[in-house]
Amino acid sequence: MTPDSLALLSDVRNDALRMFSNGLYVLTACVGDTVHAATVSWVSQVSFQPPLVMVALRRNSHLADAVRKARRFALNILAADQGVIAEKFFEHTTIGADMETLAGHAFRPSPARCPLLTDAPAWLECRFASEPPTPGDHCLMLGEVTGAGVRRKAVPMVLWNTPWTYGGLGAP
Repeated sequence: MTPDSLALLSDVRNDALRMFSNGLYVLTACVGDTVHAATVSWVSQVSFQPPLVMVALRRNSHLADAVRKARRFALNILAADQGVIAEKFFEHTTIGADMETLAGHAFRPSPARCPLLTDAPAWLECRFASEPPTPGDHCLMLGEVTGAGVRRKAVPMVLWNTPWTYGGLGAP
């Protein structure tokens, strides 16, 4: 292979990987008196019994560290028209757990202390179940779904239908 053909393969692979239909979610966790939140897109259901979801997070990120410490997290499912909320959490956000808003958005703690954005049409609360070893730059975190809620029916936000990208071989 020539350097030109390697570059072409890389471009095609990036284009193909970006065609996965990833949703956008705000993952939240509470560690002690600190709430952590960030927008994530690599999420999938992986088991019916027990009900498990998988989220891929940058291996050494503050968010991954918060999930490991909290042993619980919530996935706030965003609607297609909630781009403003997704943008607010592109960067890892922290606040005191006693605050009334998270990046300007109301939230309430679940019974297990997971921060739930009240504007999100739906949410999943998860108990951190495991972090299987992976060779990549993202870790896989499995969460057992212990709570869920649907506040209203909504078309979910899908990354493909936004101006943003996160995927492929390079950084977003």
